[in-house]
Amino acid sequence: MKVYIREVQKAPWYFIVPVILVTGLIWYGLIQQIVFDIPFGANPASDTEMWVLLVVFGILFPTFFLSIKLTTEIREDGIYVRFSPFVSRFLPYKDIKQAEACTYNPLSYGGWGIRWNPKKGWVYNMKGNKGVLIELKNGKQLLIGSKKPEELVRHMKIIKTR
Repeated sequence: MKVYIREVQKAPWYFIVPVILVTGLIWYGLIQQIVFDIPFGANPASDTEMWVLLVVFGILFPTFFLSIKLTTEIREDGIYVRFSPFVSRFLPYKDIKQAEACTYNPLSYGGWGIRWNPKKGWVYNMKGNKGVLIELKNGKQLLIGSKKPEELVRHMKIIKTR
């Protein structure tokens, strides 16, 4: 299936900085305690606990958070939205009543990420305040955050009219 436009958004820097700080602290503590044999902190964990902390917060935690991304694809048969590693969604053009580029307040939807608002429907966004508001034929709405919403809507309209 041909992809006409693909947009990938990753977490903003202010989301990544705390992850890096926590990861760095865990690695520093492990090296200090295991390699240099200097207990880390006022009430140090055992060496086994330090290894567990390293695996969980020094490897798995950053790998998980750094893998989070929002991918939107406009294809011949519809719109594909994937909020990795959590959810994928496909919207066939036959189910879409209209789509428009918009500016919105993310906090009115509950913030960034995957959100559901009883009045406004599902939202998939990573950062910023621009997106594509999609109204489905069943009356429900979906908002997809985007850095280039006008371009996504333009491609959707071109493909849908074919």
